[in-house]
Amino acid sequence: MNSNPILSTYRSRMLYTGIWVTLSCGQMLIVSLVTGLPFEYVFADTVIFHLLFACCIIPLWYPVRFNGWEHQTWRFNLAAHFALACAYLIICLTIGYLVAASIALSDEAYLSFLNASIWWKIIEGLIYYIIAILMYYLHVYVEQLNEKATNEIRLNRLLKDGELNLLKSQINPHFLFNSLNSVNSLIVTDRQRAQQMLVALSDYLRYAVLSTNRVYSRLEDEMENITRYLSIEKLRFGDKLVYEADIDPACLPVKIPAMLLQPLFENAVKHGVYESLQTVRITVKICHTARGLHIELSNDCDREQTSLKKGAETGIRNVRERLRLLYGNAADLHIKTTAGKFTVTLIIEYDDEYGNGTHNNC
Repeated sequence: MNSNPILSTYRSRMLYTGIWVTLSCGQMLIVSLVTGLPFEYVFADTVIFHLLFACCIIPLWYPVRFNGWEHQTWRFNLAAHFALACAYLIICLTIGYLVAASIALSDEAYLSFLNASIWWKIIEGLIYYIIAILMYYLHVYVEQLNEKATNEIRLNRLLKDGELNLLKSQINPHFLFNSLNSVNSLIVTDRQRAQQMLVALSDYLRYAVLSTNRVYSRLEDEMENITRYLSIEKLRFGDKLVYEADIDPACLPVKIPAMLLQPLFENAVKHGVYESLQTVRITVKICHTARGLHIELSNDCDREQTSLKKGAETGIRNVRERLRLLYGNAADLHIKTTAGKFTVTLIIEYDDEYGNGTHNNC
């Protein structure tokens, strides 16, 4: 942002040169037609003064950029620009006059034109100064806007990452406490089952901890960890919990948000198996549709249940919020409760990895 916009790139240098060449050609044509002076004098006069104007405009960038005028009063800024404009005009016109006069010492016609055109050259130089200063200020303003937008994007990304990490951290605690309590009970009644649960719990927690360092995981890895989770719950509930999975192998490499499905399965166990005296069947079906990855999770529930309970609402809200942060409108989550069945349907749209849904196998 601190580099001179005229000199910063080859394209800007060429554009700046082209503008001055165009202005010089136009002025030479007008002066030649109006004054009738020999072309070589018109050419020399135009090139000398325009070259000086063009060169002296370049260093004007630095007082605009680094003087901190945005923190000064308008009176100070006006006085500073007046002094800077006077210095700019004095330098350009003095050097230009001396060089131009030395070229045509014996030509009274050109010297007369040179003296008569001083006021025009003052006005011309002042116009160039004003345009240059305004363009410099515009450049600074645009860069500040871009920098502000970049900082806002960076801040939003940091906030999003922090929010995602917070949401993921909300997934684990209650399951861990329940599992440890179960292990504590099994150590007395069935040490072999307690050992199996500890091994499964260790693998599950290792995956959960590693997931805090990544946003996405392969569906295959996520489902393997879900299987570990359900194996722990199976050790607790025995035949009361039945799990069935219908997963298209083509979906396994697809990446989904890490630990996204965990709260959905926790809800299925907590509000299905925990509160039922009968066998509860948890089923999951994952396939491709025209819209994207289609995940449907259902579990048996109380036939009188018609709305989400508080714990289930928290888990669903967690998943919805993560989907919103990561996908925006490119993901949907729907809930359907019928007599004896609770179903959550999750759809995540693809980018182009699967040909916009050409793999339709649901």
